[in-house]
Amino acid sequence: MEAQIQQLLSEKDNAEKIRDAIALILKTELSNQYLLAKAAGIESPEDFNVGVYLESVRPWELTENEAGGNPFPLVNILLNETRKADGKAGSAIGRKKYTASFSIDCYACGNEEPDGDDAKQAALKAWRIACIVRSILMSGFYAYLGMRGVVLERDMPGIKTGIPGNLAESALAVTVARMDFSISFYEDSPQGEGSELEEISFEAVGKTGEVLIQL
Repeated sequence: MEAQIQQLLSEKDNAEKIRDAIALILKTELSNQYLLAKAAGIESPEDFNVGVYLESVRPWELTENEAGGNPFPLVNILLNETRKADGKAGSAIGRKKYTASFSIDCYACGNEEPDGDDAKQAALKAWRIACIVRSILMSGFYAYLGMRGVVLERDMPGIKTGIPGNLAESALAVTVARMDFSISFYEDSPQGEGSELEEISFEAVGKTGEVLIQL
């Protein structure tokens, strides 16, 4: 039997491209929110200085970001699952309709807060970042995440908070607000011609997964 697929399958799936688009959108908009916070002269603009990470392993254990500063607050984007959509999902070959499930985790640390209630401050900060992220991703500007023709719709069913990993008995007060983010989209196969998409390119540092983009 001879191989029928003669091109190298090095191209990312659309689900991966969507994950990277989410990271690019959040990096761009959160960086701008930090600039707006400083321009507005608010009391704690650093609360808006949010790092963006891709598929980072145990981000709550980070002690510094790539610039050597405090890594918190931070947002970590995880692609959890893709599955074929219910009902008619497309033609027998080529394009298929799928649903991708993402977790967008917003981490905040409350240590060394003036009022001494570190756990409370961590929870409040995590919720604040989650609300900002929700507002960005669900805004009309990003209805198709910049991938119209591939992304069909997006939904954010809910947000819940918790203490990550084994930090329940730790002196480090970190809270995570986990956002469920669902995307309906088309996935392409080698048999069909995929949509031409603008290339999403940025540097993701391998050690921590932090996304670095020069804006």
